[in-house]
Amino acid sequence: MIRSRLFHRLFSTMLIVVGSFSAAVYLLVVPLVQSRAYTIELNASGAILDNVFTMATKIKGGLEEQRSLTEASYKQQLRSIVQLAAGYVDWVFGQRDCGEISDSEARRLVFEGLRSMKYGRDDYIWVTDYYSNLLSHPDPEFQGKNAADFRDQSGNTIIPMIISTARAWGEGFHTYPWRRAKGGSTEQKISYFRDLPEHRLVVGTGAYLADIDAEVERRKSVAIEDLRQVLRAIRIGVAGYVYIFDARNNMVIHPNPNIEGSEFSGLTNPQSGRSIADELKAAADSGEPVYYLWDKPSDPGHYVYQKISWVRHFSGFDWYIASSVYVEDLRRSAEELSNRIILLTILILLVGITMAWMGARRLVRPLRRLVDTAAQVQAGDLTARTGITSDDEIGILAAGLDTMIDRVQDNIATLDSRVRDRTIELEDSNRRLQTAIGQQNRAQAALAETEARQRLILDAIPAAIAYLDGDQTIRFANQRWADLMRRDKSEVIGRLLADVVGRSAHGVLAPYLDQTHQGEPVTFEYAFPFGDDSQNMVTKNTLIPELANGEASGGMFVLSLDVTAERETERRLMEAQRLNAVGQLSGGLAHDFNNLLSIIIGNLAAARERYGDVAGLDDYLEPAQRAGRRGADITSRLLAFSRRQPLKPQPVDVALLIRDMAVLLRRSLPSSIQMDIADEGLSCWAIADPNQLENALVNLALNAKDAMPDGGSLRMSAAIRVLDAPEQFDEMAPAGDYLRIQVEDSGHGFAAAAAAHAFEPFFTTKEGGSGLGLSMVYGFVKQSHGFIRIDSRPGCGAIVTILLPRAEPVSQDQAPVSAKVDQAWPGRLALVAEDNADVRRVMRRQLVELGFSVVEAESGDEAWDLAQQIDGLHLVVSDIVMPGLSGTELAKRLKTARPEIAIVLISGFAMDDSVVGSDIIVLGKPWDKRDLIDAIAKAGQVLGEATG
Repeated sequence: MIRSRLFHRLFSTMLIVVGSFSAAVYLLVVPLVQSRAYTIELNASGAILDNVFTMATKIKGGLEEQRSLTEASYKQQLRSIVQLAAGYVDWVFGQRDCGEISDSEARRLVFEGLRSMKYGRDDYIWVTDYYSNLLSHPDPEFQGKNAADFRDQSGNTIIPMIISTARAWGEGFHTYPWRRAKGGSTEQKISYFRDLPEHRLVVGTGAYLADIDAEVERRKSVAIEDLRQVLRAIRIGVAGYVYIFDARNNMVIHPNPNIEGSEFSGLTNPQSGRSIADELKAAADSGEPVYYLWDKPSDPGHYVYQKISWVRHFSGFDWYIASSVYVEDLRRSAEELSNRIILLTILILLVGITMAWMGARRLVRPLRRLVDTAAQVQAGDLTARTGITSDDEIGILAAGLDTMIDRVQDNIATLDSRVRDRTIELEDSNRRLQTAIGQQNRAQAALAETEARQRLILDAIPAAIAYLDGDQTIRFANQRWADLMRRDKSEVIGRLLADVVGRSAHGVLAPYLDQTHQGEPVTFEYAFPFGDDSQNMVTKNTLIPELANGEASGGMFVLSLDVTAERETERRLMEAQRLNAVGQLSGGLAHDFNNLLSIIIGNLAAARERYGDVAGLDDYLEPAQRAGRRGADITSRLLAFSRRQPLKPQPVDVALLIRDMAVLLRRSLPSSIQMDIADEGLSCWAIADPNQLENALVNLALNAKDAMPDGGSLRMSAAIRVLDAPEQFDEMAPAGDYLRIQVEDSGHGFAAAAAAHAFEPFFTTKEGGSGLGLSMVYGFVKQSHGFIRIDSRPGCGAIVTILLPRAEPVSQDQAPVSAKVDQAWPGRLALVAEDNADVRRVMRRQLVELGFSVVEAESGDEAWDLAQQIDGLHLVVSDIVMPGLSGTELAKRLKTARPEIAIVLISGFAMDDSVVGSDIIVLGKPWDKRDLIDAIAKAGQVLGEATG
């Protein structure tokens, strides 16, 4: 290293630079410091004073903000207390509604319980009815009294004003004078109250404004004490300090405890003979420093030492903030600084020489390592590396050399890997080809076996066979043909065909018989109308003429097949296909309407929030919102019929669910309808979504109620049903274990035409009905892999039978109650992907109101490009159905590439977990702002569980 010519040149240059710099520092800086140090120290005291003034300003602003926060905290506490009280009232009256306690006992428990509740500083809960009667109040003077005439200082009534506000808006705040409990003084009080219209009560609680002021004053005292500790720690120069006094010349803060708190207007300036306090105040107005004589701690009582003070007036607390420092200390600092600069110059010279030697050595060493590494690579050693990791130009050069070596080495390795991978692919293709050949051979063998079995079955197909001679006398008939005629075989043979089938039936068959007599085979279908109530039997008949010497001899062979089940199956299949087509159309319409309703409901909600104070406008917005929610309910029913409603199938105890529902249904049904719940005493479990099953049974019960306007009986039952053979429902139900649910009523029943269209959406026989009740039930049953059937005759009631997949009993764990989320996300960044501009505008506005900054995309492809480029992205809200990249595919990519981003999907189609995954939150269209907040919070929880 010492022999390196580059090292010698660098070290010599650095020595010259360091020596020149040290000489310049000594010759130029020391005189300048001596001349200006005094001014710098003097200005420093003013700067410290400005900083203290800024601290006082922040304390003042913080106290004002703290008051607002304290008042908001009190209001939130009042809301929580009233919400707790309202929950208690609903719980007690709920016991009364269930018949567990009487009305008088319920009212006693409510009013005494609320009267005994205390919190805070003897704060309490009060209850009044709509007539200003205080039903619950801890003060005996007000308990049970009518407060209609209690007025505030302006003469306005207090309690009636609260009641009218609660009934108009449901809740609110009101400030009014009220006497403290236990005979205290009358002070201003703010109360929060809520209307309980189902009980005709108003519940409220409040806090005194004096308590809020006391909390703010306490925080002010704490802030002043913190400021005092800070000022006592500040030193200007050697013995300088900062102090504060008020407009009445009281020393508020002073580092000397003997002076702090005293009144110092009597102290005079020996230099001018004026009061020091007056001079300081005057200086605060003029902006000039004050010079006065003062003593020293080392020489007390001798006011001969000159001091200088800067003063500023802080109007927020009416304070005067001043700094005080001895002039002698300011000059001493300049002298000490000059001496230190001389010492520092010497140190810089020594350090510079050392650093020059080390710097030259540090610069030459990595260059030498670069040369050595290049020589090794040139010799063919691709494992050689520089080992230099610095971030300077030499490090960049070394990293570039290492990268070049790595790329050469990787290219060689990649070429070898590609050869190996191609070899493996060829071997795998050969194995797949051999497997495909084996599968083809097995398929051909299975096909041959199937064809042989089909030939055997065709040879043994049961058929009704008979032979007629020239005058249509039955000469032969097998037992199946005799059974077809519902006669014994002996009663058929030897009789004329007209006597067996009847004259009217023979008249229909005559043209076919005549055509066969002419030598032409004939095939036709005929429905035998039997005289009883059984279904007509449809037969497919083939008449084959008997030929003799190539000519018709007059006789014929009759081949008849019973195709009744086939025709009924065809009819039901056509009906199912028609219902499926209607369902697909309904699902598409529901999706489009959900987009429209999202725009309508979102904009109505925004208009109601923004212009709610406009007089009379709410009378137009509120009905429009109700109509929008009604439209959302109808589209939900359409989705249920089209089998696009998301289900969460799970084992459910159907018997228990029916018993629990009976309590609600008995209260909803008129007294003229007797409801009976059959209890089989068995464990009746099925695989279904319990909420949707309950909705389906409620729909059936309400339909039954409408079918019995004059009263009747309604019976629900659940039992295990084992089908040993397929049975006809809406379609053929295969054999197996099922859970059967029956809803039976004694109403007017279904006409044949109504029963054929009962499951179609919008079909109804009721005036004002929506026609979606039974279609929703049908959609739920089919989506649950079940079967449904209506057995009914006009005037004889109806029985609706449902078969659901049976499940084994499982233990039931209590599901946790999900908490409502009410929060905002200020400063967070969200990306909205939606191809509908109006829907996207509604979503953007609601996210902005929640504190998000929003970036928009019109397609999934655009959203994916933005998500890869934007850092700090917190949330992605995407429609599922979009041109190009779908919302589900976008979510899958984001989970892989950006797992820290919360994802919420929205769709007019309701999606289940099999489509989007159980860890993706789906928000259905239309939504309101609360639904959006819940979805974002749940997405955050899912993200936390996934990353936690």
